Amino acid sequence: MQRSMQREKGVNMNQQWLPKLRFVCISLSCSLLLSANVLADCRGIVLHAHRGDPSLPENSSRAIESGLQGNWDGVEIDIQQLQDRAWVIQHDAVLGRTTSLARRRVQDLDSAMWKEVRLKDRKGNVTKEAAPFLNEVLAKAAEYPEKIINAEIKQASWGCELANSAVAAFNNARPNGNWFLTSIERGHLRCARQADPQGYLGLIVLDKQALARQDSRMARQADKLAPPKIDRAWLQGLLREVSLPVGIHIDTNTLDANTNLLKDAKDLGIAVFTYNLIGDREHLRDLRAARQRTGKWPSGAIIDGAANNFCGELMRN
Repeated sequence: MQRSMQREKGVNMNQQWLPKLRFVCISLSCSLLLSANVLADCRGIVLHAHRGDPSLPENSSRAIESGLQGNWDGVEIDIQQLQDRAWVIQHDAVLGRTTSLARRRVQDLDSAMWKEVRLKDRKGNVTKEAAPFLNEVLAKAAEYPEKIINAEIKQASWGCELANSAVAAFNNARPNGNWFLTSIERGHLRCARQADPQGYLGLIVLDKQALARQDSRMARQADKLAPPKIDRAWLQGLLREVSLPVGIHIDTNTLDANTNLLKDAKDLGIAVFTYNLIGDREHLRDLRAARQRTGKWPSGAIIDGAANNFCGELMRN
């Protein structure tokens, strides 16, 4: 489907789904990139697998492919560039937590060195699985054109080279438009908007309080930190800076602290994706609480476990 066609008037996510339609009108945004909802009745929330299938090494080729095969609506991945500008899939800037190679920065390696890196499983054991290159994963993902690839640019940049390169890579590999970029860096989003005027972009908003609660060493200090304040003026500023279609990707702790966020976002056509740094149980608890307060659900959720389990729990309340 051509991108000019994807700007046609959409449908309400809670009423109807159109497969392979990038821009649809959902409960919180009339311009969000989405695919056909695999879990057709999950309170209208699309579910993305956090770094792929949770039973396989995170951000691995197998985890991503299994995520695309499964009942998630999409897969969330992390992308970085090597020294020679090749894109790879890896969350951490410094290797070691999930890889055989340790204490080396991703951006300091070249492709030959990256080919020698092996991934660890979720228990920390080194496997024989090679660390993936983005182009190889995107080639395999072509078998699942209806699924969304949600890619976070992990590296900081003072210019537009990274964002422009990422847009080109995804445009070439997924011309049907079923992909989007996110970042904590507004600069990446501004640059991506210039390169891709029609594509959905997501701003990841970090919550220092939520980050502290995730770390047992910092948990006692968490209450001294304040969640980010996201009010209507803040959202309007994001619109001016990036323009629609755009969304925010937030920890549910941020959602709890900003009681009008879902209403304000809906009024402005901004999507809201949620995640929870502790886990799906806490994620579900906070979504139910937000629903009780506001009568609204977010646009999507990035989850750590099985889509069927998450949706099943959500549907019980």
